[in-house]
Amino acid sequence: MMRNYYYLVAGLPELFMEQDRKDFSVNALKLEVKEQVHPSDYRLVEFLHLTYDNDNFLNKLLDRGLEFNELGSFEKSIFDDLDENINILPQYMQDFYYKHTGKKRSADEPDEEDDEPHDIFEAEKLPEVRFLENFYDLAINQKNSFLRYWFSFIRDFNNVLTALNCRRMGVDPALHLVGNNWLTEILAKSQAADFGLKRELDYIDRLIQATDIPDILERERKLDLIKWEMSEELTTWDYFNINFILGFFVRAGIVHRWLKLDAKTGEELFKRLFDDLRASYNLAEKF
Repeated sequence: MMRNYYYLVAGLPELFMEQDRKDFSVNALKLEVKEQVHPSDYRLVEFLHLTYDNDNFLNKLLDRGLEFNELGSFEKSIFDDLDENINILPQYMQDFYYKHTGKKRSADEPDEEDDEPHDIFEAEKLPEVRFLENFYDLAINQKNSFLRYWFSFIRDFNNVLTALNCRRMGVDPALHLVGNNWLTEILAKSQAADFGLKRELDYIDRLIQATDIPDILERERKLDLIKWEMSEELTTWDYFNINFILGFFVRAGIVHRWLKLDAKTGEELFKRLFDDLRASYNLAEKF
């Protein structure tokens, strides 16, 4: 049975509004939550934010030259010297690091023989795709229901988005899709405008419409709103437990992103999150 955090959830609107929009800090909110939830529940919050650590890890390992994402759980100094700090990072990162670099975990470790790929589809996938496959395999097998459903949604959402972009560029999507399941098979083969997925994915029409928007910021806003609403849907009947808090952090991350990208949209989403928090608490009190 999940633990309930009545006082924490009741205080989230005030805690949220105490933040200065210009210096809005998800990390500060994480610290507040860490002090008030069970350690095992806070580990779920940290797992949710591993996506940012994944970006920082790949950024350094593949020398992408992108800006460090501060929303992860590991400091920049850890990634600045991967050789020295790799054993501090999660196991799936360690496994990928050693396989990608060909380095040994220890001096007396025997050389590994590379397994022959099962098929060309698997053999030609990009390193970052292979890495994400390892991560999502871990994520969708988590015991927590929100994490399972959320990461399954994000994987599928991003795969559809990838397939649409590949179609526009005339590129075979198969090698860029994360995972190998019924959805990736359809996305790789279907010629239908919506890949014949209207019944399976109720958001696909909105996703396709969003990708047709020429303005980059407006397109990204529409895509993030789909994620926002899914995080709400997944916690419809969760009022005071860790799932509610996880959904809150998904939306707080979106607010953080937009306060940096576009002040007007960021303000709107900031207010929306506050209003949603207050409305959720008021609804919960009725029950």
